[in-house]
Amino acid sequence: MRRHRLKQITFLDGAALGAFFATEIFLIAFMMLDLGLKDESWVGFFGSIVVSGFSVGAAYIALRGNRIQITQTNDLENERRANSLVAARAVLPAILGEMSLVARNNLMLRFQPGHVPVGFDAPQPNAFQPLSENVIPHLKECIEHADKISQERLANILRHFQVQQARQQHIGIGLIQPNSAELQFDILQAITDAIGWAIIYALISDAFAFARGSRMPIPATLSPERLSEAFVAAGIILEMYPHLQQILQSIIEENRLERQWV
Repeated sequence: MRRHRLKQITFLDGAALGAFFATEIFLIAFMMLDLGLKDESWVGFFGSIVVSGFSVGAAYIALRGNRIQITQTNDLENERRANSLVAARAVLPAILGEMSLVARNNLMLRFQPGHVPVGFDAPQPNAFQPLSENVIPHLKECIEHADKISQERLANILRHFQVQQARQQHIGIGLIQPNSAELQFDILQAITDAIGWAIIYALISDAFAFARGSRMPIPATLSPERLSEAFVAAGIILEMYPHLQQILQSIIEENRLERQWV
């Protein structure tokens, strides 16, 4: 496409230059013929018409060349954007992988340890883990060059992360215990926090197919099934936590899986 545009511009530049020289030659030849003609008014009028015609033709060719140059600039920008997206997407799986580990760590942190399924080998967290500042610039680059829907979904992940981290300092130290009969305030806070991190983990999981290039764009909404998979990935058996199940079901029925930013 780029070479084709360059050939068109080169051809039109040559045509405009040729038209200019042809006009000059015609004027010189016409002046020589003009010496033998009697009707000077007719000769002048005809000469003006011819010169005007050549001028209009040269102006059209120049305008056409400008339009092709503008189109070429747009093609180059689209090509640069596509190449930038390829480069940004190459590191996106690693970025999402790091973010998912952080989300899973903070999700597991809200549950009393020792109740994971047999064979679950993820390390038990011992402290809150914030998102590394080195991740944000790379994620922003991916957001900049993605399609509009994927831009919104990746930005949504980052917004959820930032809000959830900001809320962390206001969360109590309560731990969710299996088959607990009482629902105290600190446990309710822990459940809300756990659901928040599970949503983030699920949002990240939705973006992996886009990062690998197997799906375009990222799904526009989060499904309840994806959220359930987030708890499974953290070794959480939902059936062991009735209060968590009840609150989670209420959020799903009220369609409040994701935060509303508007």
